[in-house]
Amino acid sequence: MRSGGFQVGGILAFAILGLAHEALAGPAVATRWQQTDMTQDECLKRAEDAISRTGFENLERTGQSRYGSVADYTAAVRCITGNGIVFFIVSGPSLAQANGMAGILFQNFDAGKK
Repeated sequence: MRSGGFQVGGILAFAILGLAHEALAGPAVATRWQQTDMTQDECLKRAEDAISRTGFENLERTGQSRYGSVADYTAAVRCITGNGIVFFIVSGPSLAQANGMAGILFQNFDAGKK
């Protein structure tokens, strides 16, 4: 939002928003994906195992996804085996932390291969 000149109210608003940037920022989201030829049931089982091994709790289930949370972070593994793909998502306040957790989640899913 810009106007022709600087106004005290505008400067004050930007200062306040700058100080509150972390509080107003949305969650960071880190993703991974891989191709798969496994069945939907096999994928969802591995998703649950990977989420648990990564340290996420409060497991939730839908037809295509498994979710878990720990502290301010949420993990999801979405199995779309009919299209041959698995998505891995971790969100939370820190992109660096979410990205690290997504990498571990991805590795734990791969560790479940037979």
